[in-house]
Amino acid sequence: MRAMNEVLSVPLLFCAVLVLNLMPAFAPPTWMLLTFWGFHRPEDSPWLLAVLAATAASLGRVGLARMAQAWARSRWMSAARRDNLQSLAQLVDKRRGTSALSFLLFAFSPLPSNVLFLAYGLTRAPLWLLVLPFFIGRFVSYGLALAGGAYAAEALQAQIGSALPWIYFVTSQSLMLLAVWGFSRVNWRRVLPARWLD
Repeated sequence: MRAMNEVLSVPLLFCAVLVLNLMPAFAPPTWMLLTFWGFHRPEDSPWLLAVLAATAASLGRVGLARMAQAWARSRWMSAARRDNLQSLAQLVDKRRGTSALSFLLFAFSPLPSNVLFLAYGLTRAPLWLLVLPFFIGRFVSYGLALAGGAYAAEALQAQIGSALPWIYFVTSQSLMLLAVWGFSRVNWRRVLPARWLD
């Protein structure tokens, strides 16, 4: 029975990471799940699990971006707003190196990426330009989360009783969703210098 649980646990981890990264908001951070996993299963290879988790996270975020793309094509978004966001997509595509480096730095940060993928999906820019740096950044950060699971779990245990982390979590997610809404309302043709868009 224990052997069967061992076999099933890795696909369950993959599915859990996938679902967490498909959620547009209010999902607990994936690193938290991986830290918990690393604490309870220190015998597992952190870097093999990091590849698995980064793959699941990337697939989930691609799904999230695809949802945003579908919404951007729907009747809920005006043609003028779509055209406005398309100018931003052209800028991202034109400056691929800078864009990819920015996304890679973001992927290494502890900031939640759901809002980035939602906003990026609205522009309908090429997804690979965001997904590849995201995968690399998450692979490294997830590997570190798994490898340092015991230490992180110990530090986290001290905060579990406090309401402060949850207030921060709900407030930050709400503000980030508001930021996505604001992002879609900006007139990018007016804000960005004309030379960037040419």
